[in-house]
Amino acid sequence: MLKWISICCVPLATVFIALCSGLALIADASPAAQRHSNVLAVIGGSHIDRRHVKSFFSDDAKVLETLVVETSAGSSPPILKMQHKDIPFYYVQFHGFSDVAASDMTGGNFVRMFAAFHELGVTHIIAGATAGGMQPEYRNGDLILPNDFINLNYERPSSVLAEAGIHRPGIRSVFNPPICPDIHKVLYELALENYTLGRVHADGVVVQDDASRYETPAEIRMYRGMGGDIITHNVVTEMIYARQLGMHLAVVNAVSNPAVGVRPFTRDEEMGVADKIAENVRPIILKALEKLYHHQPECGVVCRGERYSGQIVEEQAG
Repeated sequence: MLKWISICCVPLATVFIALCSGLALIADASPAAQRHSNVLAVIGGSHIDRRHVKSFFSDDAKVLETLVVETSAGSSPPILKMQHKDIPFYYVQFHGFSDVAASDMTGGNFVRMFAAFHELGVTHIIAGATAGGMQPEYRNGDLILPNDFINLNYERPSSVLAEAGIHRPGIRSVFNPPICPDIHKVLYELALENYTLGRVHADGVVVQDDASRYETPAEIRMYRGMGGDIITHNVVTEMIYARQLGMHLAVVNAVSNPAVGVRPFTRDEEMGVADKIAENVRPIILKALEKLYHHQPECGVVCRGERYSGQIVEEQAG
């Protein structure tokens, strides 16, 4: 009898150990253990990043390290790896112009920045800048969350994929809409709750043109007639490149001045408003990072692109 018990205990013990191991695997596969997380980035602009302020994020986020990523397009602008609470994110100051001469408008900094984001596996991006308000009803300090754009800046490369030698075969970029609706919704809801400097507009068309100068009154009238609401110089490039790479991106624009010809303004007035906008936008950006870190994308092919099957055409030698 004792012999039988001892023999039987071995397989029973084996079963017990296997059962415990199985329960451990189930525990590891639980939602808490397998929680989805995104790789976040913030691109500084003329209100997300004030050049005369040491750190836009102040004491609300700490710098872990500064990276320069070697990409197929060259060395990236300095990329700060930062952390807010327990949320890591990358931060590039002022559209990646930090190491580029102010007169260089050819767009290489954008290509290298997004090529670096591609290398780092970035999935979600918040961008933003001040803008000139082309609609007469806009007031300084109003927040515009654009959901469409008109690109009239042809000096910069039209494709980050071609320029950086990045391949996404069988995927067609979709620009309807050209921003991530998920991030856009998060930013809009947070802006309604937290932004106090001006009104919050849920949509708008941002026009990007020649970044080397302000526009003329006639140009502004033309852009407004084309359907434009605000005018700015950098965020549209970022919207295009993010979409070509299948990244989720949305933009926070804020009116720092009326567009030329709408109402008079001075440079000092424009810069003073931008500083106030930065203070109001900071908590929105930080709270958005908290919401987006574990966000499960629901935008489908809008951001990642539409897959298709088609012929590959090869050039014939000779």
